[in-house]
Order: sequence, then structure tokens, then C-alpha cells
Amino acid sequence: MNQTATQEASERYQPSSAYVDNDFYDWLCECSADFNLPEARRQADPAIASELTHLITLESRLLDQQAFEPWLELMAVECAYWIPPGQPAPDLRKSISLEFHDRRRLLDRVSRLRTGLAFSQLPNSRTSRLFSGLEIWVTPGRDDEWRARCNFLIAESRAGHCRTLGGWNGFVFRREAGQLKIVLKQINLLDGDYPQGNNSFFL
Repeated sequence: MNQTATQEASERYQPSSAYVDNDFYDWLCECSADFNLPEARRQADPAIASELTHLITLESRLLDQQAFEPWLELMAVECAYWIPPGQPAPDLRKSISLEFHDRRRLLDRVSRLRTGLAFSQLPNSRTSRLFSGLEIWVTPGRDDEWRARCNFLIAESRAGHCRTLGGWNGFVFRREAGQLKIVLKQINLLDGDYPQGNNSFFL
């Protein structure tokens, strides 16, 4: 294996977290503010909107099927999965989030779940997701980035107990090598500012 191939393999299985810097945190704050704006936005082109609707639908289905490896392929190389502790989402640098994962931590979490020894997922959660009220718009000042917001309900069954989680998701998308990828998934729980139960599965 040549040096380039070795480096690519290393970045695939041990990706760098160096992109999560102060500028990245500033960008996350800007995204959160944009997700919460009440006014109308510049709507995405219908073709892009259709493609992103399919991507969001696929993302939900893969999580319900626990197809974590294909799900990770939907995420950008430099991505974030974030569950804030309330609404509107506070600055990560000044609060404790329920969850915040870059790509490296997502890989670690998937690996842990795949061991079959993650106690919090013995037995594993079975889920069914619904989303509605989908809005897709062009990121202000850019033509190569799109954002979306949609409401969600997640029905979970685990160890004979059922419950429902609700809230809304904020997404940011960009193209990588011609493919639309998820750069940010922000999960905003309705009760995120209250103590949570066993949310050890991907929301």
C-alpha cells in the first residue's frame, strides 16, 4: 500500500478532529440562529429540494434499520451530530450538550454498538421515525450549502417498554465528490432541558 493510500485509510478509520475549532463552534452558533429564524428564507431549487428530501428520508430509514455503516456514509468527512440541552441551542463552549460528536466519535460509537456488549443497548432499541413540516433553503450568502428543518417523532420499543420522543431536526448539507452529504445534524428534543432516560441509540 503506497503512502497516499495508507493516509486515506488512516483518515477513514481514524479521522482527525482538528476541524472542530473555534471557527467551527462559531459556525454552529450561526446555524442554530438560522434554524430558529421566523421569516421566510430563499427556498432551494426544486431538484435540490427533492434530492435532499430523499436524503433525509433515507437517513431516517437507515437509523431505524440500525444500518449504521451506510448511515455514516451519508455524513460529510467533517461533520457534527449535536443534541443541545434546550431551545434555542446554547453555545457549546458555554454549556454542556446532551451529545456532541464529530466524525471520530461517531465511528467510536458505531464500533461500540457493534460489539454487542453496550449494556445500555442490551436489548437494543427498535425505532420508527416520522418527520413532517420539512423546510429546505439555501444558506444565506452561499450557493453550495443548503439547510433544512423538520419536526420528528421517534417511537422506541426496548425490553417491552414503549415511549415516544419528539422535537425537530436542523440539517446542513454540502456536496463532497458530487454527492450531497450531511455536515450537521442538530437534534432538538422538546424536553431537552429536562433529565433524559436511556437515549443511547442514535436519535
